Amino acid sequence: MKGLDKIARRYRFYSKYNSERQQRVDQLWSMSDAFRSAVMSAPGPATWLFITDDWCVDSAYSLPLIRDAVALREDLHLSILLKDDHLDILDHFLSSGARSIPKFIGVGENDEIQFVWGPQPDAIRLIRKELIDSQAPGSEVSGTTVDWYADEGWLEVERELVHVLTSQL
Repeated sequence: MKGLDKIARRYRFYSKYNSERQQRVDQLWSMSDAFRSAVMSAPGPATWLFITDDWCVDSAYSLPLIRDAVALREDLHLSILLKDDHLDILDHFLSSGARSIPKFIGVGENDEIQFVWGPQPDAIRLIRKELIDSQAPGSEVSGTTVDWYADEGWLEVERELVHVLTSQL
């Protein structure tokens, strides 16, 4: 941490905890039959892009599900792209005009976009919007987000991904 400025120290802190959050999902989450079925029914071969950064809490709770989904099929390939290194791609998938992450994008053999999901489940997006609209401090917004995910918010990620994967069929 020595030599890092205040912002870099903060991001290093987030990265450390996000690694622990991913491990928690790995320990507690079991793939639902609905998610497994949706993944197995998704078109392939395909490349699934996951645009993120290691400080992103939404990614910490989403990526383990996507990683395990890809592992079910040999014709799916997962590419994890760092946001700042792939702004040209992210600019095609803005969220309300912003470069929000994570973005999960399915790309077929002929470069057709099969689906786009992200940056977070609708449930937490609405909670965050209400807090921001009420001018809640940033620490309350981020704390609420972390608490929501820690209370098995990844299950909502899974439910939304089932919908995203099955709606493309």
